[in-house]
Amino acid sequence: MHTITLIRMRLDPPTKTYVARKVAEGKTSRDAQRCLKRVICRQIFKILERADRNQLGNVEELAQAA
Repeated sequence: MHTITLIRMRLDPPTKTYVARKVAEGKTSRDAQRCLKRVICRQIFKILERADRNQLGNVEELAQAA
């Protein structure tokens, strides 16, 4: 999870915006990372739930979430 967070913070524009907003709210960089990890976990969990319902598990969605 930590590696995913670092890569997204470096390369993903929406993630950069999210982290900048958290820092502007007064959070430290580590706090912003913690918040981002929670967001990523929620995204992955939703994808896994859908995959479980469909019983097919779309690998492309998992790769995109990471």
